[in-house]
Amino acid sequence: MSTLQFIDLALPRKIAIRQGSAIVSYFVNPIAEAQWLKYFDGIVSTAKREGNKVENHWDATAAGIELVGESLKGGANAGSTPLAHQLAIANVLTSAYVPEAAESAFQEPMMAEAVRLWCVWGAGDGDLMRRFKNLVHFFEAPTAEQYQRYRRDDSRAQIVGGSRKGMTIYRGAQRTLATLYDELIASVAGYALNGVALVGREQIARHMDTYHKVAAIAALFSAGTPAIEEDEEE
Repeated sequence: MSTLQFIDLALPRKIAIRQGSAIVSYFVNPIAEAQWLKYFDGIVSTAKREGNKVENHWDATAAGIELVGESLKGGANAGSTPLAHQLAIANVLTSAYVPEAAESAFQEPMMAEAVRLWCVWGAGDGDLMRRFKNLVHFFEAPTAEQYQRYRRDDSRAQIVGGSRKGMTIYRGAQRTLATLYDELIASVAGYALNGVALVGREQIARHMDTYHKVAAIAALFSAGTPAIEEDEEE
């Protein structure tokens, strides 16, 4: 098992894909914010109305394949990578999420604005992919203006067609979320830059993976779940 304790944002990621009994490894360069924003813009999110029925559609396949092609080391050879491998790499690149049960040896201070992420980042010793569970983002409390800015951009949509058979195209708020992350981040745990822990708002904003930015700050702005007492059965 890998002994890595930090995700090093300055280094290429080694992604190991199992192919039958063999393992094929690829290296992905650090992905710039502009590349991630292009990926987010390429996500297709629509709601199509047919009478009283609404069909929702969300697809990031094409955007993910394009991102992989741009970020694989070797660039021009990326097109020869099997499609199944490109899809698997895209899944790894977008694997950061907020776990339901944050089980980790790392214990953060009792802060209301702490968001924990889990993700599969890269392969360590033995070409085995590792899931990191010690990633934490600590935020300052957002202001009402910042929350309103997020809600305004999150609700952006374009309606094409009539009211009976129209299609709603949702634009998303990932660009706004990335900006809000830079404004609100205070510190992080579990990330490094050339082997040194990532510290300070300016350094974090400049070097943090943008997908991780969006995943973490989106959780900060999501509504909490109220604790409701269940009715006793009679």
